[in-house]
Amino acid sequence: MRLASSFKFITLVGFITISSVAAGQTFDTIQLDVDHAAFAYSDSESMVEIYLAFEAASLTYEYGDQGYTAVLPVTLNITRSSSATLTGTPIDPVWQESLDLSFVIADTTGLREGQHFVHQVRLSTTPGEYELKVSVPGVDQSVVEIQRDLLVPDFSGTGGVSVSDITLAVSIEQSSDRDDLFYKNGLVIRPNANQIFGSGLNELFYYAEVYGADVIPSTTGNYSIFTYVAEANVPQPMPDYQKRSKRKISNPDVLIGSFDVSQLASGSYFLRLAILSEDNEAVTEQSQKFFVYNPFVERAQPTIVMDESFEMSRYADMTEEEVELSIKHIRIIATEAERRRVRGIKDLDERRRFLMDFWMMRDPVPGTPINEFQEDFFSRLQYANDRYSTNFEEGWDTDRGRTMIKYGPPSGIQPHLFDSGVIPYEIWEYNNIPGEGRAEFIFADRDGFGSFELIHSTVVGERKLAGWLQELTRI
Repeated sequence: MRLASSFKFITLVGFITISSVAAGQTFDTIQLDVDHAAFAYSDSESMVEIYLAFEAASLTYEYGDQGYTAVLPVTLNITRSSSATLTGTPIDPVWQESLDLSFVIADTTGLREGQHFVHQVRLSTTPGEYELKVSVPGVDQSVVEIQRDLLVPDFSGTGGVSVSDITLAVSIEQSSDRDDLFYKNGLVIRPNANQIFGSGLNELFYYAEVYGADVIPSTTGNYSIFTYVAEANVPQPMPDYQKRSKRKISNPDVLIGSFDVSQLASGSYFLRLAILSEDNEAVTEQSQKFFVYNPFVERAQPTIVMDESFEMSRYADMTEEEVELSIKHIRIIATEAERRRVRGIKDLDERRRFLMDFWMMRDPVPGTPINEFQEDFFSRLQYANDRYSTNFEEGWDTDRGRTMIKYGPPSGIQPHLFDSGVIPYEIWEYNNIPGEGRAEFIFADRDGFGSFELIHSTVVGERKLAGWLQELTRI
């Protein structure tokens, strides 16, 4: 059943098979991965692509004339985000679709871990914040459900340059077959819904669209695109994983490319696209998180700082109190591996060396007297202290201060300090957080003393509270 709403069904047919990363596990229920990407569509709507990947070995097959067939009923529901819904407001689907997918293989003995059937759904909607739920029947009358936040940006009428979400794919090929489920703009783009590469899936392909490039000042009619891979929480491009190219200005413009990730160690990474002006200044950027599983690739160890450099540095003279405070500061932006590493270092000198290595690894222009990344970090920290300190805690240690330091100044703040019937709160809006795109943070003054606590965010890994608006209602 399809409900009357702002969503418009476009296409829903077909499937493909891809190979991904072997997980070394058996399956007690259906394994499903879900991803999505949003693109410009019309003046009032954006297009959303939903990618579904089913682990082939986790499905149940029946033998027939065509071979072994797995029939899989799938239900997709899209609702308005519960985080913006008042208490008692019904949350009915604004779009709903039921599918009967059939996956056929010649022989089940050839199934291997990491083999997926992939399906794609396209629909259009007005921009906004939604929730997507995908349901499939499991074993023993159980139901497998996956729920995802669905943030749909507004790509129309911004008057500036913007970039769509990035689709990560296992392959991109030129094609004229408009009947192919994965056809778009003269290409067949086979998405990777679980965003895992490596160990047999060594080429990471990407697809994105640039809108409004014709407003970029240019005397040659060109602009530049800088594409690179960076480790999670480390903004600098990895030396062997960056590409820069000139593009003829057009609106819209389609960006495709790939990186060989066979030599990347297992871990989390970001693929980042930066749109540059003719003067090499960043105009806008977009990014997408992905994961690599390469069990036989060893991670490069951090560069060891020479004793002479350390002894001459300001880190060598830091007091124990200064070291401990600095380590507390950098935990805001440190990777999980760095947090674990510093917890295991007890020697004071080694903790000093860790701090030096930490900042040297993030220096965008090594060899110069100034570490611009570090300067920016401490500038944000000082601002947080000046703006958000209370009688009980320093600004950097508050939720708003930590958010400011980690993600930078928000694109906009909606203050709700005197709204009737709710406690004071603020909504921080970000146009683009690497790997997340548009995002929101909700801070509330629960105790009335001006200490705003983060109660909800759309960013993965941050606090999440469905129906957060209910928490703000005065009792």
